[in-house]
Amino acid sequence: SSNNTVEFSGKAMDEKEVIFTDASHTPFVVVKTIASCLFGRYELGAHLAIKKGDKQILKMIGGDFSSMMFWFHRCLCLYAMARRNKTKKRQYMSQAKHIHKGLTNSLNNKNPNVLHYVSLLDAEKAALTQKKNQEDVRKLYFAAITMSRRVGCAHDAALVQERFADYLLNSVGDSQEAKYHIKGAIQRYTNWGAMGIVEHLCNKYQDVLACSSTH
Repeated sequence: SSNNTVEFSGKAMDEKEVIFTDASHTPFVVVKTIASCLFGRYELGAHLAIKKGDKQILKMIGGDFSSMMFWFHRCLCLYAMARRNKTKKRQYMSQAKHIHKGLTNSLNNKNPNVLHYVSLLDAEKAALTQKKNQEDVRKLYFAAITMSRRVGCAHDAALVQERFADYLLNSVGDSQEAKYHIKGAIQRYTNWGAMGIVEHLCNKYQDVLACSSTH
């Protein structure tokens, strides 16, 4: 085990010491990208190196569900960085839109497993491009929450609520509604058993919440 949320070092493995093969590097990249996204290390998740062997396995069309999970979390990290880094917004948006389009094409090719992924990415894109249509952006986030719940992915619903809260805080300036969704995300992650993420959110949003890291 390790106290570092996104660096895999402990008795089982130390990522700095492992000599990766193509077969072992791909699942490492998938898991590290997901961890980076869940713990708000968006820049790391957006820039993790993808090797040639990874690309052969992580297919957008015809790939397995772990491929879809990887590309979704990668895309979300890119959209998050576009929101955070104004000077490089165009570069991040360009990469995110490319992945977003690929996942949308997968959905249109009758892959229902990515429906709630595409729903959140639609909201993230709108949050960046529809500055004057805040009500439309809200509706997209609400739709993504509902969609994630409907397919039984409470942890993804929590992720939607966290990203919605970030939008409300940084783009809308509505701290009260943001607080509601942060609390909602914390409750969903608690029910999921992800106490490391709960602690992370309590620390990250302690100025918004009356919440300690022990909750």
